[in-house]
Amino acid sequence: MRPTSLTPALKAIEELLVSSILPRSAQEQFAKGAISHATLEPYVTALKAISDSYTLHTVGSSLVQPVRVERDAEAYALYYLPINAAKVCSLLSEVSLPSEARILDFGCGPGTGALAALAATTSRLAIECVENSAAMRKVASRLVPSWPDAARLSSFQLRDTFTATPSKPFDLIIAANVFAELAENEGAALLKSLIQSLAPKGYLLLVEPGQLAHTRRLMRLRDTLLHSFKGLTPLFPCCREDACPMLANSETDWCHGTIHWERPALISQLDKLLSFNKHRIKYSGFVFQKDGILRSGYRVVLPSVKSRLGVSTGLCGLSYSGPVLIRKRDRTPETRPLEKADIFELVTLSKTPARELPNGTQVTSRK
Repeated sequence: MRPTSLTPALKAIEELLVSSILPRSAQEQFAKGAISHATLEPYVTALKAISDSYTLHTVGSSLVQPVRVERDAEAYALYYLPINAAKVCSLLSEVSLPSEARILDFGCGPGTGALAALAATTSRLAIECVENSAAMRKVASRLVPSWPDAARLSSFQLRDTFTATPSKPFDLIIAANVFAELAENEGAALLKSLIQSLAPKGYLLLVEPGQLAHTRRLMRLRDTLLHSFKGLTPLFPCCREDACPMLANSETDWCHGTIHWERPALISQLDKLLSFNKHRIKYSGFVFQKDGILRSGYRVVLPSVKSRLGVSTGLCGLSYSGPVLIRKRDRTPETRPLEKADIFELVTLSKTPARELPNGTQVTSRK
């Protein structure tokens, strides 16, 4: 989903947040422009504490729960829900749901994945949310059933625990920001349980923060998944099913993307009050499908960089993974799509790439 395509979905989510969480006076202010600082101040205080908890948290260790009361969960929803929903919405562009679909939002927080699915898809959804935080569940119980297009939500269940039920499989399972709080062996066990509940041709969507440690953990979990479940096909960003070559070849590289978006109005206002800047969103994510078809081509995994030698970038696909260089003498109209390609853009080449793309290589891109 391109940045401009995200705007309507996130606008609908933000309007729901304002109408469901903030007082009527704030809703009236929001309709005309900015909400008063006095109204937002309690949420800003809570958000600063939540942000500090996440910043100090060590990947893989138990997180000291920063959301203790309903006001904390409301603050989290006002700011972090649209940010994380943007990541989920972007990955949902890789998914094709049936007209009637069952969705599991595991570790839903205030209902992030559920709302993203309602905003970014056209299917009629039966949604089950699982969240261990009572404060988050209270907010999710207000937000998800209040989705304005009520006919899209065929059923809604909210639980504090999850038990795999193969007899009631899901067409889509979303797990966003779940595995950073678990040890890797716990994450692998959880993924096994989730996959048992995937319907035939069902999708598994994983999202984690766009930070080196989080991303490389997710990349290792990706390898574990594909080694353990032969019927699971990676759809995004991978175009290969073997062990991740980036993990094997480097201890510092990480496969992550950036969403350049039009910040929703309330996010922009909260950014100013918090001294944050979410004009772009880094993330790591994978989409898998049960018995899916592997995508052909190559994903762009490094930004294009111009130098005196030409234009360098990085590709990852079935027959090649690594850097490529388009030398100045070899630049043609056919190579231009690769020179300007976004991270994770899918490109098709007429020849297998090498460290230097040969003259005559033709490139087409699919966004």
